[in-house]
Amino acid sequence: MIEKQMLKLMLSKKFYAQYKGQISRSVFQGSFGSLFDTIQKAHEKYNADISVDELYSLHTAVYNPALTKAAKEQFSELIEDIKETTEPSEAIAKDIVNIMAERDAAQKIAIEATEVFNGKPADFNIITKIIEEHKKGLPTEKLDAVTDNVEELIEQLDITSKWQFNLGVLRSGVGGIGPGNLVIIFARPEVGKTAFWVSLVSKPNGFAEQGAKIHAFINEEPAVRTQMRAISCFTGLNREQIIEDKVRAHNEWKKIKDNIKMIDTVDWTIQDIDSHCEKYKPDIIVIDQLDKINVAGTYARTDERLRAVYTSAREVAKRRNCAVIAISQASALAQNSDHISFDMMENSRTGKAAEADLIIGIGHYSRSSEDADDNARVLNVSKNKITGWHGDPSCVIQKYLSRYDD
Repeated sequence: MIEKQMLKLMLSKKFYAQYKGQISRSVFQGSFGSLFDTIQKAHEKYNADISVDELYSLHTAVYNPALTKAAKEQFSELIEDIKETTEPSEAIAKDIVNIMAERDAAQKIAIEATEVFNGKPADFNIITKIIEEHKKGLPTEKLDAVTDNVEELIEQLDITSKWQFNLGVLRSGVGGIGPGNLVIIFARPEVGKTAFWVSLVSKPNGFAEQGAKIHAFINEEPAVRTQMRAISCFTGLNREQIIEDKVRAHNEWKKIKDNIKMIDTVDWTIQDIDSHCEKYKPDIIVIDQLDKINVAGTYARTDERLRAVYTSAREVAKRRNCAVIAISQASALAQNSDHISFDMMENSRTGKAAEADLIIGIGHYSRSSEDADDNARVLNVSKNKITGWHGDPSCVIQKYLSRYDD
């Protein structure tokens, strides 16, 4: 009875628009689910209520013309039952929606828990995600609309670029990053990817000195080495100078050290990172390198797996209200090139680029080590949803300090 009542209620355009976020296909079984599919398609195409008779016509003649005579008769009987079903009051209808949504979430949790009990490797983040998705399924009319107040709007936009770049050529064009942003930094090996994010985080006036809590997940090199590079970057002392004057290095480093955590994450999954962010609530996370992070599922091609990884990273940024900086490799197309674009990322079609808010490729034309210009780098901003600015400004890397300068 409850499924018939729900299908009849959802023939109303207003009711469907209000509650479609709470009711999924999985709550309807068999023929009920098939009719729900037709209701969804009809509402997407027609801006009007649908009658019960129209539902039958759409289902049998438009969306399922190959149905057998017996199947059509079965749906005809079901349609007549729906027609005779009494619509509940608005208050009862709301309770029915809640009951069905809760039942659906409970069933998904039960299935996942049963599979774990029967030997599937435990990933309780899946259950957590089911619960969070259930909580998010509020009627659309209750969702907060974007403010129409100009001052409030400007304040909210400032939050999206809360942490300003300490490199002038980026600050002038992009400004900064903020909660919910996914930033991709990519380059060929040995060009300076790690040094770049270390510079953004640890160089004076960087994210750490601005007060951001940064957690870096390191699987490219031992995290202890990256930590030393961060100390050099902030203090302006190379490794030998730090060893010679540990007291000075310590006194300088302690100004920002509590804002930076370096974590070895070999064999971590994106779900592990999500759980970490839920517990510790960093403002910015860096994943060096994101391509090497594991993700649940089986994929036919590498680019499909990477799309899932980057989609999950973006979800972490939004769910945990933090900025995510993902480090990635450039393909051989970017070798010895100052100017590179996001289509040159390794093992990617459009999957990686589609998820990002900001993509910066570090271009470098390899010269002899004796040439002073070998430290020159070009920052190619090929995607920018933050301000819309695109460009390829030049800068210089100080390799032994892991610093980038204008």
